[in-house]
Amino acid sequence: MRLAALTIPPLILALAACQSTPDLATLPHATLAGTHVDVDSDRVDTFQVVSIDGRNVLPITDQPVKLIGHDTTQLLPAGLPVHVEIEGYAAYYSTLHRLAWDPMRAKGIVEFVPAAGATYSLHGVVNAEASSVWIEDNATHEAVGRKLVVPGRGAAGAASGVEPTLRSGGA
Repeated sequence: MRLAALTIPPLILALAACQSTPDLATLPHATLAGTHVDVDSDRVDTFQVVSIDGRNVLPITDQPVKLIGHDTTQLLPAGLPVHVEIEGYAAYYSTLHRLAWDPMRAKGIVEFVPAAGATYSLHGVVNAEASSVWIEDNATHEAVGRKLVVPGRGAAGAASGVEPTLRSGGA
């Protein structure tokens, strides 16, 4: 009897800890969408969410080239600070181009507090001088959090650290 009395409370606590988290779609939330820009027939500038609060959200695939130009949408809990890892990069359809070309990329973590019902999207610029990516509120077209800017391989961007002219990342 004593053994049962000692093992039942920890068992109940262990089972209570296994309770699943509520579906975010049923709670107040915001939406964050990735975007892309078709630069030419071979290149697509892609702006995507990599992880949210350390949880990877990219689809796992053995053929990542099939994801070029496909935008994803993520739900974010409203009213709570979130850490969103985002990236912007030039993606190429041509295998030779992907292997031989020096990639242009900006990647980092942005922290912000999403508003309930708000929609956000990723935008950026990818070029040899400097690449940047940021999260934009679709209602106000203002950047939320910080803009990530990475100097490129071009001499002007690396030497001056000048932020490039920002343009919309998708349409």
